[in-house]
Parts: sequence; C-alpha cells; structure tokens
Amino acid sequence: MRTVASATPSPTTTSLSEQAQAVLRANWREGVHRDGTPYAYTCPATPRYRHQWHWDSCFHAIAWCRHDVHRAREELRTVLRGGRADGFAPHTVFWHNHPRWRRAPLYATQRVRGSRHTTTIGPPLLPFAWERVAAASADEPAFATESLHALEAHLDWLERERDVDDDGLITILLPDESGLDDSPKYDPVYGAYAHYRPGYFRLVARYGRLGWSAHEIAAVHDEHVEDVWVNVAYALSLRAMARLAGDDAYARRADRVEAALLERCLDPATGLFYDLAGRAERPVHVSTWSALSPLMLDTLPQDVRRRLVEEHLLDPRRYRAAFGIPSVAMDEPSFRPGFDLWRTWRGPSWMNVAWLLTPALRELGYHDDADRIASGMSQAVARDGLREYYDPRTGAGMAARGFSWSALVADLASA
Repeated sequence: MRTVASATPSPTTTSLSEQAQAVLRANWREGVHRDGTPYAYTCPATPRYRHQWHWDSCFHAIAWCRHDVHRAREELRTVLRGGRADGFAPHTVFWHNHPRWRRAPLYATQRVRGSRHTTTIGPPLLPFAWERVAAASADEPAFATESLHALEAHLDWLERERDVDDDGLITILLPDESGLDDSPKYDPVYGAYAHYRPGYFRLVARYGRLGWSAHEIAAVHDEHVEDVWVNVAYALSLRAMARLAGDDAYARRADRVEAALLERCLDPATGLFYDLAGRAERPVHVSTWSALSPLMLDTLPQDVRRRLVEEHLLDPRRYRAAFGIPSVAMDEPSFRPGFDLWRTWRGPSWMNVAWLLTPALRELGYHDDADRIASGMSQAVARDGLREYYDPRTGAGMAARGFSWSALVADLASA
C-alpha cells in the first residue's frame, strides 16, 4: 500500500498535489471542545460534512503525509480522543459543530441533544492508518508506539462487542457503519429500514432501546450484517497492529478473520465475497466494490485474488470503467451513478476505492490496469477538482466540492 513520490513529478502530478494540499488546508479545523478536549482534524467538506468521521480521518491522515506529517499525526490522535477508554471509537464526532435535533436520529447519537459522538462505529482503519503515518514520521519516531495500548483496546473492543457469534467476523448494525450508507447491497437486508427511508429512524430508536448492544440486537433482530468490507478493514488493521506492537497474537486474529471470509463469504460460483445478513447469515448476492475488497489481503490465495481481478475488476461489463472503479457493478440493476442527495454509493467511482485497490493490482502484476485507473481518476480531478465522487462513464465530478479524501489522488498519480 506504500507509495513512493516521483523524483521528477510531471506537471499533472504537481498540479494534483497542489490541489490536494489546498483542499486539506482549507478543511483543517483546530480547537478545544467544551469539555476541555483539544482537537485537530480535517472535515470532509463544508457545509454538509463539518464533523469528524472515523474512516475519513484515516484517509485524510494518509493524504496529509505528503504535505504536513505533523497534521497527519494530530488527525489520528484526535480520532482516539473522540472515543472512550474501553476502546470504542465512534463513527462520527461533533467537535465544534453540533448536530441539530433533527439530525440526531440520523447520526444515531445516545441522546437527541448533547451527545459528543455517535453510538455507531466506522470502518476500523485506525491501526492501518497509524502504521502508514508512523512510516512517514522520521521526525517523530516515537509516534509508532505512543498509543499502542489505546489501539489494542480499540481492536479488543471490536472483537469483544462485535464478533457476536465468535466466528472471527465482526457485525455492523446500521449500513453507515461500513461507510457505504446507501449501497444497494443493504436493500435486501434493511428494506423499509434502509438509510434513505423513513423506517430508518424507527430502527435507530429500536437499537437505542437495546443500548446499542450488538449481542442483544443480533439475538432477536435480522437487520445486521457481517460485512465483507468492514472485515477486510478489520483484518488490515490487525495486521498493522501485529507489526506496530510486535505481537503475533494480532496476526493470528487476522488469520482467523481471513479464514472466515474465505470459508463463509466467498461464493464459489462467482468468485465474489458476499455479506452475511441477519440471524440466518444469508449471503447478499449484490455485486459492489465491497465484494472485491478482499483483493487487498495479500495473504489470501493468489488464485482467489486473481479471479476477482480477471473476472470482475477487468471486465468492461462489470468494473472496468473509463474513470475509476464503480462502487456497484455496471451490470447490476441497481447501478445508478448519477448524483442523488441521499443515495451516494450506488454506482459512482470514489477516490478512496481506487486508492485501496490499485496497489493490489500492482502487486499481482497488473501494472497497466493500475495505471489506467490512476490516470482516469487524475483526469477527472484535473477537470472537475476534488469532488466527493465521479461518474465512472464520463468522469464528471459530483456531489460535494473540495472533498478531502479525494486528496489521495496525489498518491495515485505518483505511485
């Protein structure tokens, strides 16, 4: 996943780097919360995305490494400050802009007013990002180990509180816990309770009455998912933790997660990895980029990873698009990449997806295809700037402008 800057960057690369830095600096926020906690983070984009989101900050910190590694470290330290001592790290933290009362149910806060953070989690990428920022911290080598106890507590909380059936895979309760809030893969699971439907508020209230206990919820309800992408992120962070702490126990836990993905989520007929839904753990047969995400796990069998690439990622009917990697396979009935205020993961190409998957393509020898994806996303940014996402057919930028994690384009362009 590591990228190396070009010795003599092209004009395009230089321009992309300048755009990335400008957006990151414009979206930087510092201050002190009313409870006395200092914070420093990058908001994804204003005015809609003013708060701190877990996986956004992990990507922001990685992007900051090219421009200001001090801010990269502070971003991740702030992620930890936003959580609890028991290892819980929230999906969203409201440092200086509090959600209005109408937004509280959408954000799944503990109380309608006054909650500093959500009761939900985000994709568990913190140790994964910490390792990358530590690698860029030659000026502060102690950063690598300064918060090992807190990072360990975070991973241990996930195992204790979210591996509800002790099979190695962690469970999400709401679609937004994967970061892929409106993905069509959740439609068969949540139905009338989907993120963009009124029933979502009833679901949040129901889970609140159960204290957001995944064990209690999974025992009596079916609106929960062992999500492939979330468990790939979990495995990546366990591997990173093993290296940061020098503790093979985390590598063994990653082995268990990856074995469960292979045994229980891999569909032999298609070669895709599907989520498992509800108490019956029913496979959800919808092809989204999440079904390709185990490609990032370099310990998986090479034939499994190559099948994901050759039968899906490089198929022009499915994921081989002109610009980036579609978030939904183009032959899925639910593929709808156009802008929609509430349904954002139903087809467009996102910068973080391209950044996550192209290193695996290079590792497996598909260099031309990795270059093609990077070039397409770079062209889209050069034309329309750092947008929230892009049309995979035309490259048109859509939704929020000045979107911070799209600063990862500078890494893509120089890989």
